[in-house]
Amino acid sequence: MKTLKKELNISPTLLQEEKISYASEEIHVPEGGIDCNEGCNPYGFPPALEEAMANFDIKRFGPYPHSHAIYDGLREYWKGYSDIEPENILLADGSISALYVIFGIFNAPGAMVLGNAPTFSDAEMAAKMLGMEWRSVSMRPERNYRFDPDAFIGEITDDVTMIYIDNPNNPTGQVINVYAIEKILDRALEVGAAVVIDEAYGDFMPNQNSAMQLTEQYPNLIMVRTMSKAFGLAGLRVGYIISVKPIIRYMKKLRDPYMVSEFAREMAGKALMHPYHFWNNLLDFAKMKREIREVLKQPGHLRMAETDDMVSILVLYHDDSKIDLQKEFWNNKVLCVSGADFHGLSQNFVRIRLPRMDEFQILLDAVKMIHTLEE
Repeated sequence: MKTLKKELNISPTLLQEEKISYASEEIHVPEGGIDCNEGCNPYGFPPALEEAMANFDIKRFGPYPHSHAIYDGLREYWKGYSDIEPENILLADGSISALYVIFGIFNAPGAMVLGNAPTFSDAEMAAKMLGMEWRSVSMRPERNYRFDPDAFIGEITDDVTMIYIDNPNNPTGQVINVYAIEKILDRALEVGAAVVIDEAYGDFMPNQNSAMQLTEQYPNLIMVRTMSKAFGLAGLRVGYIISVKPIIRYMKKLRDPYMVSEFAREMAGKALMHPYHFWNNLLDFAKMKREIREVLKQPGHLRMAETDDMVSILVLYHDDSKIDLQKEFWNNKVLCVSGADFHGLSQNFVRIRLPRMDEFQILLDAVKMIHTLEE
């Protein structure tokens, strides 16, 4: 290979920052075990999509994507909450791609983002890799990592450019009340800050708690969702942003106009017409969390952080800070995410995405074993 005579002019932040992310192109599940790592729906996508996929005209792969099926599906899904139009929507290849677009429009010199700790690690990394400052408001162990809206609002100062909140929170799975979100938005208006509400797991909470109902009131609100979680379409890579039309116009200056394929747009649109698909899944997740809580009532080492029963993820933590809890679960046939992948947590924490009910006994047995294991 030829030698460079001068170093390439790579961004200093990319040279200096190490990216922390639990996302991976490869998944290795313990032999005979289960995957509780990736945040997709273990029950998959709506069965009604199988026929639509089989009948899709492959000749539509030839032209650039122009399907409006997803826009129609979004209008139907959010009917009664917000009267959105296509000009209020920006499509993206999953919510992660959406976040990079959003951070890009606020990436001015001195830009500062205020977020939670813990929160979705790829959001924090997106800001840092773009050279933005990231300031965290920690969810405290003495509150069992429950979000404190007053403490958060107290940190919204004049130097804040953008606020990022995932709701439900990733990794804990707790739901932040929409009234708390509204208070944050009001404070952000006073300092001129944009507010990004990442509802990647939002389909696991009632639509009545979504920031969608506030999108027509707040010019600084940007809501993000994905079809990867409850709708079980992570492999299609479909996400979307909802905001006021001027903000969407700025984003379109940074985004590929053909993001999200014709097939993905069509299937996502049809999936949005079948939200009842995952309602029974929510009941299963609630039952699993209740059974785990029953185990943790016995004397032992594990605790469950604040969480909402119907959200598919949760955090468990061990009372010994030296324990590598991810390794302990791996040894008990469960693949999960280490707390070390989240700012504010450490190796004695894990994030668990709940499995299907027919696999749950493996997870429950692992929890029992680790909880009661004598040191």
